[in-house]
Amino acid sequence: MEKYGYLTLKDYQRTLISCVVCYCGLCAANCPAYVSLRDEAVSPRGLAQIAFNVLKGELDISKVPDKIIYACTGCGWCEWDCSQNRPLPDDLKRRDVTISGATITELLRSIKVEKGEVPEQVAEALNNLVKFGNPFGKPAKVKDDWVAGLGIQANPTDTILYVGSLVPYDDLATKMAEALVNVLKRAGLKFGMLGSREADSGAFARAMGEEGLFMELVDSNTETFKKHGVKRIICLSPHDYDTFVHYYDDIRDEIEIKHYTQVLWELMESNKIELKGSYEKKVTYHDPCYLGRRNNIFDEPRKILKKIPGIELVEMKLAREEAFCCGGGGTNLFYRIPEIDIDLRRVEQAKETGAETIAVACPICLRMLNDAVKSKGYEMNVLDIAQIVNEVMK
Repeated sequence: MEKYGYLTLKDYQRTLISCVVCYCGLCAANCPAYVSLRDEAVSPRGLAQIAFNVLKGELDISKVPDKIIYACTGCGWCEWDCSQNRPLPDDLKRRDVTISGATITELLRSIKVEKGEVPEQVAEALNNLVKFGNPFGKPAKVKDDWVAGLGIQANPTDTILYVGSLVPYDDLATKMAEALVNVLKRAGLKFGMLGSREADSGAFARAMGEEGLFMELVDSNTETFKKHGVKRIICLSPHDYDTFVHYYDDIRDEIEIKHYTQVLWELMESNKIELKGSYEKKVTYHDPCYLGRRNNIFDEPRKILKKIPGIELVEMKLAREEAFCCGGGGTNLFYRIPEIDIDLRRVEQAKETGAETIAVACPICLRMLNDAVKSKGYEMNVLDIAQIVNEVMK
């Protein structure tokens, strides 16, 4: 296995065989793609069969429908529930030995990339990542102007807030980031931002199957962080947090990586965040897959919400390790499979709690669940935790 967990299907062959010969089916139980489509082909076990036959040359990947290759959201359910993964200690849960529907689909997508057969929306997002460092194709100056408008130091301190490539191009993600900036500033935290020097972490590139671009982004960002003397990174998105923690080998021992909910809870514990108001609503918290199941950060978001006056926190039936996905992982933020209704199912689960607000801690979850609530016509709010905290600090 090469640096950054770079793999090919051939490298992954032994792990594929372990999945092919398994008949337990645990991986499909709450696989969002399988639950949504009821098609065994999109389950990890089905994907393993497909990938193994592609590897052997008995199946032409061009004949595999895009619905199957792009349905997986990378939520990590199969990795968490797989009976063959469970005995592995954490230090051995590497990409090359962990049975994972996400890894299988990423490798299949990488073959599609090599063949130039990716869906138009995916191709456009990848081209934009190459040219602009963000999947929207927006010029760097847009981000520099946004950071300048916030009054944030352009030459960062040793602590930076990394907002990722959705900001400031997605309006909901931008509102989330602005709320977080306001909270951190009012709490007295010294931090800077990189503006246009902050390229995509590579999370989108890897999910879309562009392994080479992923490695280029890792190298470029690593060089940028070291050049500016960064010692601590606060991540807005769990997807960036997951990528930095698990794949940025050259900074793992030099830079502290935190998700913003961890930092907010630290500030609350040290009484640096003063909550002057209240949020008199019933709230349910949606665990982002890349924060919860993939990185075991379950408690800090809930502690923050419980600390806010007026909130009645209620849990969905599928929560914490068993939380259902928002549907936005993988390529789904840019390329939606029409038959998939993962996001709609999740807001239905939230509605069952009687909650008035769905609290999230991820810009992708914010976008997906907000759109789903509108599609269902529910009278519910979808807000990021930072937005709620910012509201009650006024």
